Amino acid sequence: MSGKPLVFFATLAAGGGHVATARAMAQGLEAAHPGIETAVSDYMNDLGLTEQDRRHKESWAWMLAHPWSARYGQRLIDTFPRLTNRYHRLTLDALARRAAAHLNELKPSLIVVNHGWLMVALTRAQRRYGLRARVVTFATEPLDASALWAEPDAERVVVPSGAALGDLVRLGVPEQRVDLIGYPVQGAFLGAPGKATARAALGLDERLTCLVSLGGEGVGSRAERAIQTLLEHPLKPHIVVVTGRNAALRERLEPLENVRALGFVTNMADYVAACDVMIGKAGPASVMEALAVGRPVLAVSYAGLNEAKVVRFLERKQLGAYVPRPAELREALSRFAEVPAQQQVTDTAKTLGINEMTRDLSTYLAEAATQGFPERPLRLRGLE
Repeated sequence: MSGKPLVFFATLAAGGGHVATARAMAQGLEAAHPGIETAVSDYMNDLGLTEQDRRHKESWAWMLAHPWSARYGQRLIDTFPRLTNRYHRLTLDALARRAAAHLNELKPSLIVVNHGWLMVALTRAQRRYGLRARVVTFATEPLDASALWAEPDAERVVVPSGAALGDLVRLGVPEQRVDLIGYPVQGAFLGAPGKATARAALGLDERLTCLVSLGGEGVGSRAERAIQTLLEHPLKPHIVVVTGRNAALRERLEPLENVRALGFVTNMADYVAACDVMIGKAGPASVMEALAVGRPVLAVSYAGLNEAKVVRFLERKQLGAYVPRPAELREALSRFAEVPAQQQVTDTAKTLGINEMTRDLSTYLAEAATQGFPERPLRLRGLE
C-alpha cells in the first residue's frame, strides 16, 4: 500500500453500464486527484462467489435476448419494493459477510458501489458484520430508479437526475441521504478526437458512417435487421459493426461490401468519434458516451424500463430517435445524415454538461474519501 487514500469501486460486470460508470468515476478521480488511489473490482466474482455471479450474468444475458422479461420483472419488484429488499438482504447475506472481512482487511477510505445487489449487500455488511469503511452507492439508472435500489439503510446514494431522486425517495430511501450530481463518462469519450482525425487513424473514408453497437453480449435481433436496412439505404453508408461476443454474426458480416465487422474493441471512443450516427440498444452508458462525443443515437431497441426513459430523453432533446422498424430507421438516418442536424445534436449535447457532471462527481468522491460526506445533501443540476 502506498499510504494514499484508496477509493474501491465494487461493481458487477453484468451489462456494460455498471463497469463503464465505475471506470468513468475511477478515471475521473485519477485524473483530477492524483493523491488518491483507485481500484475497480468485478466484486462478486473477485470474492470467489463464482456460481452466484455466473447465474446472475447468465440471467441478465437471457433478459437482454428477451427484453419483455426485464420489463415485467421490473414492474413486479417495483410493486413490492419492501419485499424485494428483504429478499435481497437474505439472498446476499453470504456476500455481505465475505465483503466485510475482505474490505476491513483492505481498509479503503471509501467504497463506491454501482449495482443494486451490492448496495444491499454492503449496507448489510456495515449493519450486521462490522464493515468500517464509508459506502456510497451510485445508482446507474440515469432517469429513474427501480426497487433494486430500495435500500432504506444505505449510508449515502448519488443519483444522476432529479427524476431518479424522486423515485428513490418514493421507494423508501431517506431524501437526506441522496445527493443529486449527474452521470459520469469515461475520459476517452470526454476527450475524443475530431471526426476527421478519428477516421484517418482508423482507416475510414470521408463518407456517411454509421456505428452499430450490439453491446458486449452481441445480442439483439432488431440490431441485425437494422444492419440489413442500412445496407439497403439509398445513401449507401459505411457501416461499422461492433458485434461483441457474437462471433457468428461477425463472420456473416465480414464479406459484405460497405461493412467493417469488429468483435470487442478497446478504442470504442475513436469509433464513436469517427461515425456520423450511432445505432443500437438504448443502454444508458453507451448513449451517454455517444452524447459526450456529440453524436446522435438511433435506438432500435431497449430492454429494461430505465432504457425506455433514455429513449424518451433522446427524443425530447432531439438527440436521436427510437427506430424499432425499418421504415423509421430509414427516415431517421436520412434526417441525421444532414450536416445541420448533426451540428444541432453536437450543440445540444454540449449543454447537457457531461464533462461538468463527471468532474463534479470526482470532486464529491475525493471529498467523501478524505473528509466524509457533506452535512447537507447536494442538489446539483444533473440530467434534466
